[in-house]
Order: sequence, then C-alpha cells, then structure tokens
Amino acid sequence: MNINNFASNHKRICIHVFANHAIGCLLLGMTAFCASCTSEENYQGKLVLFNDLHDDTPLSPDTTFRCPTYTPLVNIIDSIILSYVTMIGHYSFDAYCLSAGQDVGHFLPRGHGHNEYISLSPIQQIYSEGGEYKTVLFAPNESKILIWNISKSLKNDSTIYDYVGNYSWKDKYSVSYSKQVMIDNESVLLYSPSIRTLPDEELTDPMYQIRTLRTNEPVKEIRIFAHAINNYKSKVLPECYLDASFSLKPDRKKFVEAMNWLPQINIVDISSGKVNGRRLKEVQDESVFSTDMKDAMFCYKHVVSDDNHIYALWAGSPRSELRPDIGYHTVHVFDWEGKLIKKYKLKEPINELTLDMQNGILYGWNTEKQILYRYNTMLSDV
Repeated sequence: MNINNFASNHKRICIHVFANHAIGCLLLGMTAFCASCTSEENYQGKLVLFNDLHDDTPLSPDTTFRCPTYTPLVNIIDSIILSYVTMIGHYSFDAYCLSAGQDVGHFLPRGHGHNEYISLSPIQQIYSEGGEYKTVLFAPNESKILIWNISKSLKNDSTIYDYVGNYSWKDKYSVSYSKQVMIDNESVLLYSPSIRTLPDEELTDPMYQIRTLRTNEPVKEIRIFAHAINNYKSKVLPECYLDASFSLKPDRKKFVEAMNWLPQINIVDISSGKVNGRRLKEVQDESVFSTDMKDAMFCYKHVVSDDNHIYALWAGSPRSELRPDIGYHTVHVFDWEGKLIKKYKLKEPINELTLDMQNGILYGWNTEKQILYRYNTMLSDV
C-alpha cells in the first residue's frame, strides 16, 4: 500500500459530550427546570425560507463494502477508513483498507500513560500539509490539544503526533469542547455545546470560538443562537434542541451546520462571523421547542461538504417514527450560498455520510447492515 496516496464531574461531562450526547438527544427525555420558548430573535443571522424540490434524482451505489466497524463515525482518505471507536477499547481509531480488505492499524491508545488519552473528540476535519494528512483532536480529561499525523502513523504503524499542547478549559467553561478544526496554522475553531452540568443548573449556551493553537488565547466568538432553550414538558432533551452536524469547507473560509430539530442549515463566514440560515418551508420552526415535542420532526442527520457543495442527509421523520438503526433515504445538495440545487433519493438507506476529498467520492454508511456504499459519480453529476 502506498501511503503517499492518502494523504469527578468534569470527567463525566467529557464522556457525555463525546459518546452519549448525540444519541441521547434523539430519543430520551428529561425534566427541565425553567420553561421558556424561543423565537427567531434568538437567531443571530439572516434567515431565508426555501421550497423543497419537487423532483427527486434516484441514486444507487456503484460499489458496496462490508466493513468490520460498528460505528457510523468514519472518515475516508483514499481507500483508508478511519473509524472512531466509541466503545471501550485500547485505541480510539481503527484503520481499514477498502482496496485490500484488511485492517491496517490501530491508533491513539487509550489510558493514563505518556501520549495516552481517556477520551478523544471525533475527527471533524482532515487536511493536507506538506503532502501529509493530519487532523486536530481534543482530549478533555487531560486538557490537551493534539495534531495527529495520519500519513506518518499509517506508514509506521504507530501513532505519531506533530503537536501535543496543554489546552485548559475547566477554568474557562463548565463544559469541554466537542468539535475542533484548524482554520490556519496558528488558530483553531472550537465548539462548546449546550449542556446541563448538574440537575439544578441552567443550560449552557452553545458557542463557537476561535482560539490560538499554542497559547490558548481567545480571538473571536461566534454565536448562531444567542441562548439555549428550556422546556419543562419536552420529550426531547432541551440541551439537544440546537444540536447540528458540522462540516468545514475545505478552503477553511466557511463552515455549515445542518440542524437536527429544525429543517435548517446555517452557513457561517469564519472571517466576518456572518451567519446565513436557510430553512425548509412549512416543516417546523422554533415554536416546536415550546411544545412537548412528542411528534417533533427530526430533520438533518449528517452533513459533509467540498469546496462547491454541501451534502446534508435528511431524515424528515417525526420523533415517534424515528428508526435511526435503519437509516434515511434523502440527501439535499446545497451550494455555499445556501441554495438547494438537487435532491437525491438513495436506493439504500444510510445513517451517515462521509466524503473522500482526495478522490471526490461520497460514501454512505448503513449501521444496521454494516455496509459502506460508494457513490462514485455523485460529485461530478451535481
């Protein structure tokens, strides 16, 4: 294989954010201690409504792969799958070669030893630097930020870091970062989700920050919603109302959110902090957050992007009918202005999307069948 071809309470909070937060947000309920509702005044950007497309474009995979992974959190570099190990194990990431049909390594050991970490955030971005593929990760329990050199690790069958630095957060916030991406060589964009740290405390407000990589100094704060939302009678966890899948544009100038409980994508210009929202008409708005949410619509499940398009996996199912184990059949394709330009109807349902940026190929993962579908012609057809 040619490697050059692919390029305490705080501990409980950390594990909750990285392993259980998204799953709990789908189906569980709890009692909130302060009732309120929201309006579009809570939104910090410009919101435009759009119409659904009448015509669906059928899409079938050209190749299927049966893969030995039990997580939908996968990233692909060329023919290498990097799987985030959510269950307890000795390593945080497994690597599997699709073309060879075999494991090619296990990386980022878990533990308390040197360069071992109890819990790591999932991969949000893979970028190329000096002909090598890398990603930035966050270790909340140890308050460390890491740059993992994926290419060197695969070549040497050993975890290799380009950078490991102290990154305190407990003295600043009550909840750790759950998403992190490099936006330039010296700056990182981080996200702190809404969460209730103790039963009798208020929800924290969701927030993005730009901070320096090596000195952990604040540069800019970006808020898409001004405040978290509480609801005494909700069947959905209130801290999950504003949850969204995230994708950074490869040129690192913008990012997009595809929201779980609103039929909406949010496109953010990182330099200016300007927020533009696009919401599907006549589906659901913020008023749903003041109901019991028993029949609330679960909207977007996952999102990936390239420099031209945004690909958002649409669930469009009432909460009472959600079957996340089965998967979903619809992918909305937007441009970076937020215009819906195509709607694909998948032959086989999927739970997650992943994008091989090196080859311009979109993949879909089906958790129930443990199958990866490859849509080899999708990007060129848009």
